[in-house]
Amino acid sequence: MKTPVLCTPAISYSGKVKAILVANCASSGCHDGNPLPSLADYITAHDAATQIKSAVNSGVMPKNAVLSQSDKSAITCWIENGAQNN
Repeated sequence: MKTPVLCTPAISYSGKVKAILVANCASSGCHDGNPLPSLADYITAHDAATQIKSAVNSGVMPKNAVLSQSDKSAITCWIENGAQNN
């Protein structure tokens, strides 16, 4: 059984999520804009929020890396709180 994610509105795109995406997903052949769109861009990340949440929680994303549970929780919480540009 999966442990539920406790969310807080303090998780922000600019303060936490963007740094996770840039560090783990902005590599060559992944989400660096070639061929997939850059997730360092808020609009792109927002528009793909449902897919990001699913891919992060299933372990498909990030490609060739593993996110810490803390980073997974931050991304999930940001999305569950409306994927706001904050």
